[in-house]
Amino acid sequence: MDTHHVAALVFALMALPSFVFANWLSGGRLPLAGDSGMTVRDKALLDSRLARLMRMIGLAMLATAVGVGLWGDDERRLAGVVVVLVLAVNGLAAACIWVVASARRQTRGGRG
Repeated sequence: MDTHHVAALVFALMALPSFVFANWLSGGRLPLAGDSGMTVRDKALLDSRLARLMRMIGLAMLATAVGVGLWGDDERRLAGVVVVLVLAVNGLAAACIWVVASARRQTRGGRG
């Protein structure tokens, strides 16, 4: 087994926690510290949005695993796969932060 195939397997395994977490969120088990002031509907909406973003992160990781497995022996293509992974995962992480921050603003009565 080539080194890039092992790396692809590692990327695929690293995607699993995001799917587990998404499943956990879709079950409505997002912990809220103290009295958050969120209604049940607002919390369900937040859980749904975060679960969808976590699934997207997992899919980005799986797509990276496929890219590394297919093009791991070509340095230029591999660099492109890594750049796309970094941009996609960090963009989705920023979207998670944005979703949580806007939910908090909306709960506090601000514009959200």
